[in-house]
Amino acid sequence: MDLNNVTVVLDKPKHEQIAWRRALELQANSGARVQAVSFLWNAMCEHSSALSAADRKKLRHGLVEERKRWLAELVSQQPDVKARTVWSPDIAQWVVDELNQPAARNKRPDLIIKTVHKSGSLVHTPTDWELLSSCSVPLLLTSKRRGKGSGVVLATLDLSHVDTKHRHLNCRVLEAAHQMAALQGGKVHVVFAIEVSQVLRDLDIIKESVSKRKIMEKVTPELERLLKPYAIPKSRVHMPVGKAGRTLAQLARKLKADQLVIGSYAHRAKNVLGLGNTAERILTKAVCDVLAVHP
Repeated sequence: MDLNNVTVVLDKPKHEQIAWRRALELQANSGARVQAVSFLWNAMCEHSSALSAADRKKLRHGLVEERKRWLAELVSQQPDVKARTVWSPDIAQWVVDELNQPAARNKRPDLIIKTVHKSGSLVHTPTDWELLSSCSVPLLLTSKRRGKGSGVVLATLDLSHVDTKHRHLNCRVLEAAHQMAALQGGKVHVVFAIEVSQVLRDLDIIKESVSKRKIMEKVTPELERLLKPYAIPKSRVHMPVGKAGRTLAQLARKLKADQLVIGSYAHRAKNVLGLGNTAERILTKAVCDVLAVHP
């Protein structure tokens, strides 16, 4: 995950430019070239019975020119930034199409950055989910930070599977986490959420401590193998018991983590490695940036 080219999906002009700020931070630390893409769309310009074809064309031209002026001003003081205005109602599909173009394969971004948009405690925009499930390059979903960053990067591993694909994806998560931590002079923490049935615990059929000990004994050899290339002390390895979304959010909050790194398989909606169908809970409860990497 070398950061040479970064594409940032800008927020609308009236919104706070969270993803843009994060892109500039990464550029300052990595020297990457940044492509800033601003999307706009107005249905009246495409299919409106109230306007003639000439008026629709005029309206679209005016909107595009206004956005281009705003974008030019935004990037005017930034070196190595390429600005682009895109007329499209579907950000995720445009990104996928752009990545799949044969001419673009040698210029593919190493990272795509977008602000995650929430309504209350829910991720309500399909765009976030579509990008997570279909984007074939690392995707950084950013959120507004409170105060100064801590530099802590939390790498989420799945130790319940030891097949080749899961092992490789765990390695990708660790590599990405270490690179992002190195860029900001931070530290990597590792987490594996141990999910034990609440029903069985409530019925006293199994004891949490016994179950956790057995699982830890089972996964320790694989964990040691994964961590061998990295100097991560035991104090930065965490195995909390509980639902992934809640426990990861609690740990991220406790560590004041800047970023949560997860592994995902592109083109498989909501299938996040090690988290299965709990991907939605993880993103909705995340209190920091979420970086999704792929095999």
